[in-house]
Amino acid sequence: MDAPAPHTAQHYRATPAARIGAGVLAALLLALSAAGLRGGSLGLALFALVPAALLVAGVWRLRLTLEAGALQVRTLFGVRRIALAQVARAWLSAPRGLWSYGRAVPMLGLAPRQGPPLVIGLQALPAAALVELGRRLAPYGVRIEVADTPAARRLARRIWQLPRR
Repeated sequence: MDAPAPHTAQHYRATPAARIGAGVLAALLLALSAAGLRGGSLGLALFALVPAALLVAGVWRLRLTLEAGALQVRTLFGVRRIALAQVARAWLSAPRGLWSYGRAVPMLGLAPRQGPPLVIGLQALPAAALVELGRRLAPYGVRIEVADTPAARRLARRIWQLPRR
């Protein structure tokens, strides 16, 4: 199959695995909410229902669009658009922290020449989105740098199928 023409827009949504995972977690939270309602606890029901709704809405709304000269990321909290010609630097990292329970969370950072950087969580997006973004940034002289951590190097090998060093 030929590669798509560079002038066509490509849309990337959450992977099926991310959708299934969000659905399972939402189902568990809905069961907890139902148990709260049966027990007469409206607070517990709402406490479980709100995160379930946010989780499903977040995965449903997530979209990364690569156009001829721009990148657009749509999340639950808004839409951000960056012209590819304005990207000064791009990096791939996989930081760990208490917020991620010690797991490495894959992230892509894009720093435009003006304005704040855009950091995109990659755990729900397909690897093909990052490969295509790298291909579209190449004509502008921007390479995706990989952080010097074992988790980031493993992520880069998995995405670009690089040989092990």
